[in-house]
Amino acid sequence: MTLRAGFIGLGAMGLPMAANLAKAGFPVTATDVDPAARARAAAVPGIAIGDTPAALARNCDVVFTCLPSVESVEAVYLGAGGLAAAARPGLVTAECSTIDSAMARALAARMQEGGAGHIETLLVGRPPESQAAQLYFVVSGARDLAERISPLLAAMGRAWRHVGPNGAANTIKLLQNGLGYVYAVATAEALALGRVAGVDVGAMIDVIQNGGGIGWSKFFDLHAKGMAAGRDEGWGRLYIAAKDTAALLQEAQRSGLPLPLIEETCRTFAAASAAGLAKAEFTAVARVLEARAGRTLFAETAEEMPVRGGTA
Repeated sequence: MTLRAGFIGLGAMGLPMAANLAKAGFPVTATDVDPAARARAAAVPGIAIGDTPAALARNCDVVFTCLPSVESVEAVYLGAGGLAAAARPGLVTAECSTIDSAMARALAARMQEGGAGHIETLLVGRPPESQAAQLYFVVSGARDLAERISPLLAAMGRAWRHVGPNGAANTIKLLQNGLGYVYAVATAEALALGRVAGVDVGAMIDVIQNGGGIGWSKFFDLHAKGMAAGRDEGWGRLYIAAKDTAALLQEAQRSGLPLPLIEETCRTFAAASAAGLAKAEFTAVARVLEARAGRTLFAETAEEMPVRGGTA
């Protein structure tokens, strides 16, 4: 039997995922709170536009949710006309958004109260990977549910890995993202210190990238030059990083472990968001260092730029 797929959240990641399901021949019904997003989806062959999340739950076998914030996840699952209101045996909900593990387990329990199955299908990849059906899925929840929806995952990605019970995928994804965001703050600090010390920052980047030392990372390869130049190169938005680091801090606090790097990373991204950088690329977190230092540090010709004031 061909699975009927629902999709809620038609942004830069969600719309290509829904389009790939339709391209693979699955009946797809999708929706989004944004009328423009619904209009874009309606133009994709094979995608029908639905009404409320509850309506999708009643008419689809599997409903994926790919949402930008904790508040939007709560609204789609628990709000009026939400998925929980239409939970039923045979329905599987698959949450792609990065949230903290306690919330993931609570959503699973709420859907199970109505007889539905719930699974987490966390995404590793960017919009280009979503468009090319090359996402990697980190999956948690009942293994039989993962197997049941695996044809849908195969239509949207290159591979998937089951990592444990509900909540496990969220913890692993937060840890992966958290490492990247720690790298972001550490890279910004290294570049700032190099610039203030008067070294050739371009030469410094070249040495780290090509010298074979332990300072190299994939993050540094992808982002150091753009960060040093203060460029927005179209990677993820800072408000997503602020959300993820806040969720990671919750995980850290529940653990009882003293984790000062995670705490400082969360504070720095929160400061960047509060400073009006929420919609900037996440590497704009470097601007917090500028505010703290009272001078421009991240630009192609930073030494020629005017001194900035303010604190963060």
